[in-house]
Amino acid sequence: MSSIFKIGLATTLLASLILMGVDLFANLDTYMNHGVAFPQALSLTSLYFPEAFLLALGPAFLFAVTYHLSMLHANNEIMSIMNSGVSFSKVIRPIIVLSVLLTAFHFGFNEKVAIPSSNRKEVLTEQITNNNSASSNNNIAMSEMQNGYMVYASVYSDKDHTLYDVSLLESTEDGKLIRRTDAYKAVYDNEKGLWTFYDVYVYEPTKIDDSASDIKIKVLSVQTNEVLKLEPQLFRSGTNEISKMSLDLGKTYLNRMKGLNKEEYAKLGTEYYKRIFSCLSPLIMMIIACSMNYRFKKNVLFLSLIISICLIVVYYVVQIMTMMMANQGVIAPQLGTLIPFAVMLLVSFLMGAFLRRQ
Repeated sequence: MSSIFKIGLATTLLASLILMGVDLFANLDTYMNHGVAFPQALSLTSLYFPEAFLLALGPAFLFAVTYHLSMLHANNEIMSIMNSGVSFSKVIRPIIVLSVLLTAFHFGFNEKVAIPSSNRKEVLTEQITNNNSASSNNNIAMSEMQNGYMVYASVYSDKDHTLYDVSLLESTEDGKLIRRTDAYKAVYDNEKGLWTFYDVYVYEPTKIDDSASDIKIKVLSVQTNEVLKLEPQLFRSGTNEISKMSLDLGKTYLNRMKGLNKEEYAKLGTEYYKRIFSCLSPLIMMIIACSMNYRFKKNVLFLSLIISICLIVVYYVVQIMTMMMANQGVIAPQLGTLIPFAVMLLVSFLMGAFLRRQ
């Protein structure tokens, strides 16, 4: 058990360093064009380590389990173990327990470390390259119909959490306009959790009699708006941003987009559920390793590793296909991530059944 953990951890760290090197060279041109010093570039690359670590975790422990079990068969140690009355299911039981623990670790590490580190890397990269356009957005329309309002803005600047040319429309449940608020800009106050409007015009329709109405206009220099409850992250550009929000905020955003834009919902939902279910990767990979047939007469380790690599390729090919289908709305967003896992579980079940018949 300890040997599996040591081999898996060493392999994960090695693969993580390779992925960090790929990330460094992928961004090297950007760093050089903006005069980023090499130590600073290394510092930015180091922020990619948590994400790289999680990407390598599943395949690394697949290799570790495959190596461990193939060595048991190659050295005939498995025969001694089984002749002593210990079944193969008892041999792999600690491995399954380890896979469950790694799955829980994957989820917690991703939420608490990897995502904040990735966000930090993105912010620092934008500051160094003076590029705020990646997170900013234009021509925004957001709806919060359960709270009775819609908001429009021409520009959102993520650098200072500011909306420009803002229009906030409040309405009743039956769709009647209560108030319209126009402002030059709205700045989000992180401490209060509220938006502050500047250069404000407030339009309120007032009823004169049954056949006539008027509009009351109020002009304010500053207004703290308590109606608009949307967090600034919701105005950011890019469908991948939902994978960097908090889970609650991402779910709120996803539910909102479901009623507004079905195509955007499919893309956002695919990213959201991929983030949640990606933690199952170590569990599935290690179950596959436990279900493989190691009864080769020669080259047990080599042939076992070849089979494990082939299974990884099958998994990622199926995942690419299902993710494309989920992004296009052909299948439900959560199925884009769950189907590859189900396919791998089916493969492991069939392999295990075949192994038991031999």
